[in-house]
Amino acid sequence: MKKQYVNNMIDFIQNSPCSFLVIENTENKLKENGFVCLNNIDKWELKEGGKYYITRNGSTLISFIVGKDADKTGFRMIGSHTDSPSFVIKPNCEIKANSNYLKLNTEGYGGMILSTWLDRPLSIAGRVILKGENIFKPKTKTIDFKRPIAIIPNLAIHLDREINNGHKYSKQKEMLPLLSLVGEDFNEKGYIYELIAKEINVSKDDILDYELFLYEAERGSLIGIDEEFISCSRLDDLMMVYNSLQGFLTYANSNNYSGIKVLYLADNEEVGSHTGQGADGALLRDILKRVCISLFGCEESFYSMAEKSVFISADLAHGVHPNYADKHDITNKPVLNKGVCLKYSSNQKYSTTGVCAGIFDGLCKEAGISYQKFVNHSDVVGGSTIGAMLASQFNTAVIDFGVCILGMHSIRELGSVNDTYDCYKLFAKFYEL
Repeated sequence: MKKQYVNNMIDFIQNSPCSFLVIENTENKLKENGFVCLNNIDKWELKEGGKYYITRNGSTLISFIVGKDADKTGFRMIGSHTDSPSFVIKPNCEIKANSNYLKLNTEGYGGMILSTWLDRPLSIAGRVILKGENIFKPKTKTIDFKRPIAIIPNLAIHLDREINNGHKYSKQKEMLPLLSLVGEDFNEKGYIYELIAKEINVSKDDILDYELFLYEAERGSLIGIDEEFISCSRLDDLMMVYNSLQGFLTYANSNNYSGIKVLYLADNEEVGSHTGQGADGALLRDILKRVCISLFGCEESFYSMAEKSVFISADLAHGVHPNYADKHDITNKPVLNKGVCLKYSSNQKYSTTGVCAGIFDGLCKEAGISYQKFVNHSDVVGGSTIGAMLASQFNTAVIDFGVCILGMHSIRELGSVNDTYDCYKLFAKFYEL
């Protein structure tokens, strides 16, 4: 059962190569389970038993279920992020080199491990902006080539004998993907528009713009003697997206609703979250405030609800690396397949407090799972999550939680089967309580 669950997750990740497709696939699953899409322009008439969601920018989603005694317990929310480090294709991207090579001009998105992108079959996905009837409301359409069409080839060791002694890669020069072989008379200008038009069956003249990302074309897989490991792209943070969605849908199908349970999938975490669709924006707060006004008739109820709420910030953690154990804390060393992770940071990179830790301990006992504690090595600057942003915006308890993996921000990260399934069990129990 665990392996089947994880293989389903890998399929979801493979079909969700960028934030736009993460949200499109999530939205489809919500619709299949009876959720209603709300229009931000309309007045909301919410009711007990209702299952709702809204999207922003096609890359962020907030969904919630209204249960009985909705004002008694506050919000119970799990938040994760839809974006992952990648290369973004720039405007005017076509580059013809040495008369025969066609390359793409790209820029980095987020903190990727550049060397892991070399010699990998790559595909392209994102969204295309198309002409609409109103110039202020252009149409959008997702695109996924779903096949290997690009590659960033390495330089032969014979041409750089020092390559294994440390190399700083230039994104602008050395990390540009190769797309095709062309003739000397080939006119590269606008070629990307021709590819897009053919792929999604639209007129080239209708294309106004694009937001396209590179991704590894190969599907993730279970590996190890007992298939205990997960080798897959974008585990950070689509493992948390998938687990929280599945936990949310398990609760949605129970038809035994209490309080207000929230699923939050935010974009742009990998670049700071300082956007309209990011966790540092006003969207989540505004939406939950509107929920309270619709259900309880006044804005004051929102502040009361926030005080009673518990959120989980769900993002991955660093498992101890067997080849680099000295990079980890000396007493807190989470190991893959040995339990989920509670994340601490005295510098408030993570939002877990002592009270949050106590709540989390109780949740794990209710779910019947074990957990480990993660703290960064004192001399190593770690990453951050959306947790501190949520805590500062809502003045509520935010548990910073994750599952430990190896190789975070590599094009292909390494997780574990047991921890992934335990994470789902925890999320399902959190929504149930």
